[in-house]
Amino acid sequence: MRRVRDLLHGRFDASLGLDELAGWAGTDKFALLRAFSRELGITPHAYQVQLRMARASQLIGQGMPLAHVAQAVGYSEQSALYRQFKRLVGVTPGEYANAVR
Repeated sequence: MRRVRDLLHGRFDASLGLDELAGWAGTDKFALLRAFSRELGITPHAYQVQLRMARASQLIGQGMPLAHVAQAVGYSEQSALYRQFKRLVGVTPGEYANAVR
């Protein structure tokens, strides 16, 4: 699982499918899901989303425009960042930006 975590950290902004992650881990996707969830308590995708939101929070705090933040963390549209950020952080990216300024 360490190899998969390292890959997710290094390429959190990329679209990584379960098949690709399983190939990287040298296992099948169902075994990967079970092992990853058992070890970390969440799926690889949920882990990747958490990494994206952590990086988005940093970039927003640095004053980067939200459209650029969305692209920097792997979303093709700002609305996708908005939905995930609101769901995980509890406030919109704009509200977060206003709070940290």
